[in-house]
Amino acid sequence: MSETRSSMGPHDVGGESGGPVDPADHGMAHWEKQANALLMVVARNRISTIDEMRRGREDIEKRDNAPDYFHRQTEALAGALVERGRLTWDAIRARMAVIAGRFDVPIVALPSHHHDDADDHDHAHGHEDDHDHTPYQEHDTGEPPHEHQLMSLAMQDLLEQQGLITADEVRRMIESFDDDYPYRGARVVARAWVDPEFRARLLQDARQAIEVEMGLDLEVQARIIALENTPSVHNVIVCTLCSCYPRFLLGHPPTWYKSRNYRSRVVHEPRTVLREFGTELPDDVTVRVHDSNADMRYLVVPMRPAGTEGWSEAALEKIISRDSLVGVTLPRP
Repeated sequence: MSETRSSMGPHDVGGESGGPVDPADHGMAHWEKQANALLMVVARNRISTIDEMRRGREDIEKRDNAPDYFHRQTEALAGALVERGRLTWDAIRARMAVIAGRFDVPIVALPSHHHDDADDHDHAHGHEDDHDHTPYQEHDTGEPPHEHQLMSLAMQDLLEQQGLITADEVRRMIESFDDDYPYRGARVVARAWVDPEFRARLLQDARQAIEVEMGLDLEVQARIIALENTPSVHNVIVCTLCSCYPRFLLGHPPTWYKSRNYRSRVVHEPRTVLREFGTELPDDVTVRVHDSNADMRYLVVPMRPAGTEGWSEAALEKIISRDSLVGVTLPRP
């Protein structure tokens, strides 16, 4: 990508200046997992489309003091459902009030933990229990749900009432994003490393190879393009518009991928951004930055590290990280 872009759209941050990228992934709160799962179920059931929601996120991001990623996503989903005629803002607000009432419960003083002879025995042997002399404590902050969490729960309730989705679908989607999707990309690349014929088919038609040959259902995922890293070319993935990402192959996009700093800077100073992830490339390696969109997602096929000859697919999977499949790091044995 060139350093100057004459045709940037109003929502496209690629090429703008920005600060350092924080390479850490700060994870997701449970409400964010629920909001993400709800969006995926809505898209899979064709109640609304990813593209409709993406347009809404872009418009929200233009606002001064625009909310964070999942807040934008939740507002965008609500706007898309209203635009489709599935819900109304009045119905959403009314349901939010009902759900808020569920959390309006009195605070009850709980009894202290009973101190018995067994406790004396534990203390005598050095087994200190932090709760022996303090009341039981809740593990959360005790704060009620915020507006966007209520909005997401309200939409789920209303769509369930209409028979368009089920609570079980949302629950299973959350579980899949935790236990299955984050490991699929590594399985695909490990297969490509040990099977040259599969690798060739993956590079030619990634979705066909992944779904038909590996039996992985990519559901509503857009077209997938596999990009091969070579000794002379290194590929990096970004979405300058929002955070289009191969979720059904890599799980949730990491915090840094969604950040404005990464989205704006990696297209015009990729080597600098890669160094912030600890990745140094020789000067004679060409860095190619690929911009995802609602219709097209990418998967980087890293080079197999030397010293892994004869390794099993299962062993190879363990050295293939999500970040290497986006292109910001390299797999290391």
